[in-house]
Amino acid sequence: MQEFLNTQNFTIYFLILIVIKFSIETYLKIRNLSSIKENSSEIPERFKNVVTKEEYTKSINYNSDRLKFSIVTSLFSVGVLLMFTLGGLLNSLTEVVIGVTSSNVIGAVLLGLLLIIISEIIELPIAIYSTFVIEERHGFNKTTKKTFVTDIFKSLLVSGVLTSVLYATVIYILDNLGDLWWLYAFAAVFVLQAIIFFLYPVLIMPLFNKFEPLDNEEFKKPIEKLLEKVKFQSKGLFVMDASLRSTHGNAFFTGFGKNKRIVFFDTLLKTINPDEMEAILGHELGHYKLGHVRKMLISSLVFGFVGFYLLSEILKSDNFFISHGLDNLTVYSKFLLFYLVLGSYTFFTKPFAASLSRKREFAADDFSFQFTDGEHMISGLLKLSKDNASNLTPDPLYSSYYYSHPPIAERVRSIEQKLEK
Repeated sequence: MQEFLNTQNFTIYFLILIVIKFSIETYLKIRNLSSIKENSSEIPERFKNVVTKEEYTKSINYNSDRLKFSIVTSLFSVGVLLMFTLGGLLNSLTEVVIGVTSSNVIGAVLLGLLLIIISEIIELPIAIYSTFVIEERHGFNKTTKKTFVTDIFKSLLVSGVLTSVLYATVIYILDNLGDLWWLYAFAAVFVLQAIIFFLYPVLIMPLFNKFEPLDNEEFKKPIEKLLEKVKFQSKGLFVMDASLRSTHGNAFFTGFGKNKRIVFFDTLLKTINPDEMEAILGHELGHYKLGHVRKMLISSLVFGFVGFYLLSEILKSDNFFISHGLDNLTVYSKFLLFYLVLGSYTFFTKPFAASLSRKREFAADDFSFQFTDGEHMISGLLKLSKDNASNLTPDPLYSSYYYSHPPIAERVRSIEQKLEK
């Protein structure tokens, strides 16, 4: 492997992959825009009794605006990546850090914090436009300027603390534990992530939202019966003040072990009825009962293990990092550059991961169908789709590459076929 790493011109590979990734993704977005436009004149047959012409027009305009903006932001992201790498920004920041400290651990923390702060500043115009122009234009945004600014500082604080601990731990292990450092670092990162995942619902999420116990008996009773039926234990049922920022509705699980919680957006409770909520929750329970969470954890372990091994080999090759614009070759700058460019070398895995995710979503729908009413599940999904202005006619190639969930029409058709049996 070292012979390969030391003899290849990775600058060319890097640029070619960036162009291929951007070209593929832009092509798919244009296809999706065309699909939306081609189907804009008439509401799809299955949705004629679900959405009004006004609601369908809103969905078309909203998704078109988001797609057009995503093409711009993708090009912007390419520019930022090239600026950090071949443009020499990461190299310059490393030089500044070297002038401040000779410690690799402290250097890793400082460089990591600089990257977080600079990235936040660079991406700020995108966040502002997305929130206060696109989401505002289509009636979804409820975020005030005060909340927006407060969220930025809270996010910087949380990400700064967590990444500092992560980087410091990995670099300390790399410096002190010999050739098998990558194995110890992999284990340490796994433990840290498990701790964060466990504490996330009780320490981090409350920094951004308020969580109140679900006290609406009309919703609470059928949910508790369903939990008992499928033998699922949780820390509790909570309502999150999502309406503070948006009118979008959702429900999710968070945490694991004794900290498992079921969270409903307050906006969702205003949209669907208790029977529909039960069916939607049945889908989420399906992910747990079918072992999807465990399988995802195992997959992340495998990829993490392989990733750290590859990193240990690549760190031995100065050529790889010099080819990506890094001359100040400290262990921490090499570590951070590796993760900056990793996405450009692994983007082709995205459609495979999305395909696997969609299969699991269908399986979770099947699980819910066994324990709840299929008609209520359909009506709940359709309401969610309508209220979130989901794209009702996505291009098949686009959805196969990007969608982690099957298009709403496919999910509804699958449930209807089960009802007909």
